[in-house]
Amino acid sequence: MKIGLVTDNTCNLPLEFLEKNDIGVASLYILRDGNHIKAVDLCPTTFYEELKVGSYIPLTSQPSVKDFEEVYREMLKKYDYLITVTISEKLSGTLNSARLASTMVDEKRIFVVDSKLTSFGLGFLLLELKERIESNNYSLEQLIEYAKNFYNTIKIIFTVTNLDYLYKGGRIGKAKALMGGLLNMKPLLSLVDGEIIPVKSVRGYNKMIKELVNFSLERIDTLKLKRTAIIHTGNLKYGTMIIDELNNRGIKEDTYALLDPVIGTHLGPDAIGVITQWE
Repeated sequence: MKIGLVTDNTCNLPLEFLEKNDIGVASLYILRDGNHIKAVDLCPTTFYEELKVGSYIPLTSQPSVKDFEEVYREMLKKYDYLITVTISEKLSGTLNSARLASTMVDEKRIFVVDSKLTSFGLGFLLLELKERIESNNYSLEQLIEYAKNFYNTIKIIFTVTNLDYLYKGGRIGKAKALMGGLLNMKPLLSLVDGEIIPVKSVRGYNKMIKELVNFSLERIDTLKLKRTAIIHTGNLKYGTMIIDELNNRGIKEDTYALLDPVIGTHLGPDAIGVITQWE
């Protein structure tokens, strides 16, 4: 029995890696100049540079049902079953497109799971699923159950260093953005059960970095730290500060990369975050 994997681009894994490992991917879209552009076709570095100087925030949209249909039909030529894991349903309509497409192609062979994650949280899930599939030690049912519960082993904490982008995107009001800027307050946000929730606000960059790392390293039950990813939207300065803070605690980051443009669009070009996986 051959089992394949399907996901979306917000998993943050390089397209080259997904292709090499034969993981099907449906891309979300970014609306620019009246055109819907697949996020996988954008250069993240250039995108964030343009976002920083742009006068408007681009819109984003989920993959179409047809996008997933095309991926499914191609993948089912090689695999008996497919497991699709996507960005959290509370963050995007991507999961709904994936589900509808599965009913139109072959819902008995395609299983769609809400990862309740995004970025490298979703990416780490794909790495684990791929490893388990290749081991031949897990049944289809066990893999699906593992995918459904994997989010419990992930911690995602992030912040934005410029509240203007949260304001422009309608996430906070003008008064709060102005006050936060005047007081040098930085919001810490986390992804919990697939939903973004505020953790706390801190004053100053140095404290922000320490709090980000503190939260990301808070042990989940009795689990041990397995992987660490630092994500940013062009803010190399604070990314380096987080690396130094982790190194000071004897931890080496596994991944340091730009955040996928779709997620980054909603956080702005000055966002920074840490994702940890526990086992």
